[in-house]
Amino acid sequence: MRLKDKTAIVTGAGSGIGRAIAVRFANEGATVVVAELNAKSGEETAAMIRAEDHEAISVTTDVSDSDDVRKLFDEIDRRQWNVDILVNNAGNAGGNLQPIEALTDEQWDETVDVHLGGTFRCCREALKRMKPRGQGIIVNFGSVAGLRGLPGSSPYTAAKGAIISLSKSLAHEVAADGIRVNCIAPGWIDTPILDNLPEKWRPRMIKDTPLGRLGTPEDIAGVAMFLSTDDSAYVTGQIISPNGGMYR
Repeated sequence: MRLKDKTAIVTGAGSGIGRAIAVRFANEGATVVVAELNAKSGEETAAMIRAEDHEAISVTTDVSDSDDVRKLFDEIDRRQWNVDILVNNAGNAGGNLQPIEALTDEQWDETVDVHLGGTFRCCREALKRMKPRGQGIIVNFGSVAGLRGLPGSSPYTAAKGAIISLSKSLAHEVAADGIRVNCIAPGWIDTPILDNLPEKWRPRMIKDTPLGRLGTPEDIAGVAMFLSTDDSAYVTGQIISPNGGMYR
């Protein structure tokens, strides 16, 4: 029970990677706050966790809305829970692939504001609570797209690259406060987000991955677990890319 007596906030935990992380953390003893835009999906995750006799709540949260993010953290304060761990996983796929000249301002803003803006807003609120206690862990989510680029997905690629840079900057900023910040940049993971990519890409994704398969949400949950425990006590400001060897 490596997360006993810890409270962990996981955004975008209604499905996929976020749900796998929330379940993994709960199984290690954490009280989990499921922050999810889709109220039904969020409650399903929380119910799964409670069914295993672990503590969890779901708070409907739009991370692109500052008021919503404040309400999320106010609810945690109301329950007198600490903010020990924040996992910024919430995001969207930004629609189908298209060239940058075809994008509208609204399409650009929607994708960037959920990924990058949401990470910023949640970090801002979490740090208000972590700094006075002199401890805390933040795990942000970039993507291998932010490391190598993904043609036809410039808003997503730009946002993920910016989250990687934000994580490095923030790690330096808050290290003296006893807070560690790291970033996970997954490769091809078998989640619904891949539905936005052409089906013909799937065999090529597998072929380009030396391990010969797509990743699973549980693969990523294991990395998040490592970064959220004392096993990584000397790790901060790092970008870990679990990608099956597709990009080094």
